[in-house]
Amino acid sequence: MSRGLRQDLHTLAGAYALNALPAEDLRRFEEHMVHCEACVQEVRGLAETTALLGSAAAEAPPEGMRRRVLAEVAHTRQLAPAPVEIAVRRSGWRDRAMLLGLAASLLIALVLGGVAVNLDRQVDELRRNEQAVAEILAAPDATYVSGSPEEGVSATVVAAESVGGLVFTADGLRPLEDRDYQLWLADADGSVRSGGLVRLDSDGSTVPLLASGLDGAEGVAVTIEPAGGSPQPTSDPIMQMELEG
Repeated sequence: MSRGLRQDLHTLAGAYALNALPAEDLRRFEEHMVHCEACVQEVRGLAETTALLGSAAAEAPPEGMRRRVLAEVAHTRQLAPAPVEIAVRRSGWRDRAMLLGLAASLLIALVLGGVAVNLDRQVDELRRNEQAVAEILAAPDATYVSGSPEEGVSATVVAAESVGGLVFTADGLRPLEDRDYQLWLADADGSVRSGGLVRLDSDGSTVPLLASGLDGAEGVAVTIEPAGGSPQPTSDPIMQMELEG
């Protein structure tokens, strides 16, 4: 196989990963991959990355995304100049396959950029929550209330009026299918408002739940609600605790 034809086959990796090659080029490229570990690795990487397309949330392109996409284009493998002896190039499907490969590279760059932005936002949110939790725990008026509504289950609430929030944790809760635990803040007039969904770790302990807007709440309760939570409780509380005033 001539050097020019080998380089031509290298450019089909992106289209192969997208299942966009016609039968003849598909056969030739698969025969080529038997002897080309570089193409095998490139196809594997493209296939794994494009799998993110089904789960990555849509994000507004962040500032600087255009520069990263253009940089990706600059590094994308291009078709080498054809030697004189094969100056007559095939057109049609080959050209379209190359364009699909370039499009795949650009799309992957955009998806990875969106995933990176989403991860950055999650990290920032975790940091903000950790800081707020630390403020409540260190507040001079912080009050601690613990309870055990049933054997093997315990819960703790730390509330601070000066910060205007509370932290709820629990151990021993069983995992739920298609339902969620939801925390409620109970006011003096008997009304309740959501404090957020209670998330569980794999061992049944909860991720510390930060509930803001304490506003003189006199107690907390936890109910089991449909997945995603409810505007108001739809079941009886599985635990209730009064907050110290």
